Amino acid sequence: MAIDGVKIIDSDDGHDIYNAIVERYKDGVSVDTIISEILSEEQNFCTDEFYTEIYWTAVAYSLWKIGHLSADIKQKALDIIAQGPHEFWLEIDDKALKQRQKVLDKLATQLQSENPKPLKVRKSKTKREPHFKVGDVLAVKFEKNYGAIFVSEVDQSPRKIEYHLACTRLLQEETPTMEQFLNSKIVCRKDNTNFGIDTDCWFNHKDLGLLLDHLEVIGSVELYPCKLWKLAPAGTLEDIYEEITDNPRIGKLRLIDTYELVKEVIEK
Repeated sequence: MAIDGVKIIDSDDGHDIYNAIVERYKDGVSVDTIISEILSEEQNFCTDEFYTEIYWTAVAYSLWKIGHLSADIKQKALDIIAQGPHEFWLEIDDKALKQRQKVLDKLATQLQSENPKPLKVRKSKTKREPHFKVGDVLAVKFEKNYGAIFVSEVDQSPRKIEYHLACTRLLQEETPTMEQFLNSKIVCRKDNTNFGIDTDCWFNHKDLGLLLDHLEVIGSVELYPCKLWKLAPAGTLEDIYEEITDNPRIGKLRLIDTYELVKEVIEK
């Protein structure tokens, strides 16, 4: 684990804990869920006394930051702070122990009173609706031909909407039908009934919105559970075309029939 300094969040674990609490709180995840999940990770973080200090101080600080520090977590952190900084801080720098003590003293003071300015989650004035839903099958119109893709995942929170588009290898002159989509090939890892989709175009809401004139819903399907084996940021129509053709990887790809991923055709 990298440690950049003596502050509460100056370590890889500290950053991970802060993000798991504060950033997810910003995304609208409930506080009860956040606390339950971060406490379930205690054994993974607290592998010795040094990392236990890192864990509980980061958890308490992050919850104090959002204004939801419970009494039991506060007391656990204060008990650890009372023990003083772990001697391992001396391995980082000969002045680190005293510097860490000042950080812990400040944190103890903070924890014993409520945050006067807890983090507030800004509510969007207008609720955005996703362009598409999971399982939508889309025809993609390029300059000279058409492709067929489907929405494998939609990640929606108060701050963002993101889409994962899985691209089949179909490319033809006319708008594809659902039958042609189902009979196409797709890059996918398959282990018995477990699927790992190895093709992806990852769009944010704004960028995908600019391509709506090129996208047409031709049907929808219910998919078998699939993992996204590949995550590829995208923002243009060319990104989709390159994923469909993907010439550099030809010969190294595992192709299956697209219909194998489909549990049920919902709409044709």
